[in-house]
Amino acid sequence: MSENKEPQRNWHSTAKKGILISKIAALLFVLLFAVTITINNVALPYNIYLVGIECAVFLMTGLTILRMSTFKPGHEYDTSKLTTKKEQLFLLLTNITYDINRFEEGSSYYFSWVRAYKYSTMTLAGLSTILLGLSFKGDLPFLSDDFKKYYPEVAKNIAFVIGAIITVYTGLMTYWNIEKYWLQNKAVVNKLRALRDEIENEDRAQRLPEDIIQDKFKRYQEIKGEFYKYWEGALSGKNTAGANG
Repeated sequence: MSENKEPQRNWHSTAKKGILISKIAALLFVLLFAVTITINNVALPYNIYLVGIECAVFLMTGLTILRMSTFKPGHEYDTSKLTTKKEQLFLLLTNITYDINRFEEGSSYYFSWVRAYKYSTMTLAGLSTILLGLSFKGDLPFLSDDFKKYYPEVAKNIAFVIGAIITVYTGLMTYWNIEKYWLQNKAVVNKLRALRDEIENEDRAQRLPEDIIQDKFKRYQEIKGEFYKYWEGALSGKNTAGANG
């Protein structure tokens, strides 16, 4: 009698979900902190407007994190539209389409990081400049007296923290070279799409004998081989830099 074994828990998937929940939770507490400061230091109705802006930014950032942490399902290649009915051709186009979806998802993932980095650093740098340049002197009824009294010291400290965040963020993005990875994935997607279009055009012209299909297979393997060689060089460079450091 065979014993029923319980399925093993997928800890990788569990950890990934936990990290996503932690990111959203951290973002939520930052929102609550910002809302509390706004309500306590800005008079009605201006605090309502600012809280609305903060909630909108929170929602946009949360959805961006969710999008970057999940994968868009790909579509399988429809082989029924092909004129040339050969298993090799079906397999080739199915593999090309699968890799297009995979590399396109990777490109989208890295582009999200590049866009988040550029937008956030520019926004933080501009915010730091505004904080240090603002002066709340005179009669400003929509701000509390305590806020105007302690603002210069608080603004200086916040600007210092923002500068440190930008420095660390820029260093990490430079070290990992995310923008280069995005461009590399995008280049592979464009090459694979061009190859697929070329195969489909030759199929419609009924110019796909066995030797031509084999040539297309070689080109497909060369495109992927170039990509993997790049990653091997990039990783070995990181390892060498880490060892020297």
